[in-house]
Amino acid sequence: MLSIRHRVPAALRPLLVLAVLLAGMFAGTAPQAGAATAQDTSATFRVQATTAGETLLVTGNVPQLGSWDPAKAVPLGTTASSYPNWSAGVQLPVGVTVQYKYLKRSPAGTVTWESTPNRTLTVSPDTPGNYDSWNVSPVSATFRASATTSWGQNLYVTGNLPDLGSWDPAKAVPLTTGSATYPLWTGAHQLPPNTTVQYKYLKKNPDGTFTWENGDNRTVVTPPTGTLTVNDTWR
Repeated sequence: MLSIRHRVPAALRPLLVLAVLLAGMFAGTAPQAGAATAQDTSATFRVQATTAGETLLVTGNVPQLGSWDPAKAVPLGTTASSYPNWSAGVQLPVGVTVQYKYLKRSPAGTVTWESTPNRTLTVSPDTPGNYDSWNVSPVSATFRASATTSWGQNLYVTGNLPDLGSWDPAKAVPLTTGSATYPLWTGAHQLPPNTTVQYKYLKKNPDGTFTWENGDNRTVVTPPTGTLTVNDTWR
């Protein structure tokens, strides 16, 4: 058998060497199928549910949650100190709105679904996730706030509930705006029904520092069912 050196003209040998080197460089950097990307984040599903030997699982309309197949649902965990609170983290694409539901599986394999409508979660890298209760339909709350900001600043809302970050700016719910709507910022989040909610807005700077709005905590009571919309102005 002739060697490559004998088969490749001398004028083309430098190009062949370059091609081999480039192939070696890129071979180790190709992404792996199924690996999390920079646009994925860990979304935490939390639910309060009492059980009698069953385990809790979550499934939904995306492959990461099993595409509504109970056999592929994501199991949630609990401990003696945290029961009846169950939770699990799932890698999901940022910006996607996911529909999901909880289910219980008995030791014999019998599956019981929640009887409430599908729940929703819009995935963001800095939202606290949802805090749910078994078979309790949440209220879809929309926060609308008028606030001027400097370049790079963003508006958030937080409050006294875990759903709103429990007053922790790092877990506050982000609001969004656009060129056609600024200075109006909006954001939707699920909240428990029949609950008194205290909340407040804050601005986050590019360097991570933040500024709270002035005044007392704002207060609103969520309805038994349906939706809630609050319209505020930064103070």
